[in-house]
Amino acid sequence: MVVDYKILHRSLILRVGDELDHHEAKKIKALTDTIFKKGTAKNIILDFTDTKFMDSAGIGMMIGRYKETDLHGGKLCIVNPSKSIERLVRISGLHTLVYQFRTMEEALKYV
Repeated sequence: MVVDYKILHRSLILRVGDELDHHEAKKIKALTDTIFKKGTAKNIILDFTDTKFMDSAGIGMMIGRYKETDLHGGKLCIVNPSKSIERLVRISGLHTLVYQFRTMEEALKYV
C-alpha cells in the first residue's frame, strides 16, 4: 500500500508500502492521475525503501507512470529498491526509462 505521499518542488513523492501488486498499482495510478490533472506535479519519485515484493503489475504501473511524466516534461525516479526489485527493473528493461537513486536527496537534486 502507498504509505504516504507529498508534493515537493513539482515532484510527487510516493512511499510505497511492503508490497506492490495489482491492487496497489491501481491505487498509485489513480492517485497520480488525480495529481497530474491538477497540474501540481510533473515528476514522480517512488520510494521503495519499505517494499519487499513487486509483481508484473508494478512494472506495468511504472511504464504507465513513465509515459505520464514524459508527457508533462518530467521524470520517473525510483529510490532505494531492494535487490529483487532492482533485478525486475533491469530484466523488464525499465532501467532505460527510470532513474534510480539510493537516497531521496539524490533524486530530488536530479529532478
